[in-house]
Amino acid sequence: MLLALPGGRQEGRAMTATWKFQIEGEATWDWSVGPPPVRFLRHVRRPTADAMSRHTPVRMACQTTGTTLLIESSLEYEAARRLDRDPEVEWIVAQPVKLEFDDGSKHVVDLLAEHGDGTVVLWDVRPDDRQDEEFHRIVALTRSACAAVGWGYDVFGTQPTARRLNMLWLASHRRLPRWPHSQVTRHVANAVRAGAKVGDVLALDDGDGHTIAMLWHLVWTGYLIVDLDVPITGDSPITLGDGSDA
Repeated sequence: MLLALPGGRQEGRAMTATWKFQIEGEATWDWSVGPPPVRFLRHVRRPTADAMSRHTPVRMACQTTGTTLLIESSLEYEAARRLDRDPEVEWIVAQPVKLEFDDGSKHVVDLLAEHGDGTVVLWDVRPDDRQDEEFHRIVALTRSACAAVGWGYDVFGTQPTARRLNMLWLASHRRLPRWPHSQVTRHVANAVRAGAKVGDVLALDDGDGHTIAMLWHLVWTGYLIVDLDVPITGDSPITLGDGSDA
């Protein structure tokens, strides 16, 4: 597979990208037979930690896949959690592929997301203050390699503090409450339709916590929409999402 280097050809030649996936052992993928079976992919690198590591790997319970993902850093956890919340994402793989370029560069991509329409997007995760010239060079090569095979590519950087903390809070409510919830959901939705703000909905709880828990779960799922880029207060506006029965 050939792709142009950033800024065009370098010394009159194109850069070659080799894709290595882990399915039953690591192997170079032949794109002439089509894309790899995304749902059979395993991580090509197992994150480890030692005294010199900047990050501590963690296992993330993933609702999308029903499995756990081995995540390399806290920022990567934020990125994976965002994908896990996206209703259009139907599969997620951590450390899904190793790209090798013929200049000797090697790069393991952080995350893969398969969407319901069949679109596949690779994600690299890097704090804004660590996105140096070398990182941008690899990003350009990776983006070109993805475009050549019909896959998308993006970079997840440092998130606003409010969004990071809001998502951390909402993640604790990602599971649907086990009690009969349809009546509570209708109760909350009707209040939102009538123009209630977050504090108004919280005040509807009769003391058992059901309405409060359902409110945050519905925000997590996107059934209800709150601006997550600013601190959530009782005066925060709240609306019905596209997936509701508004």
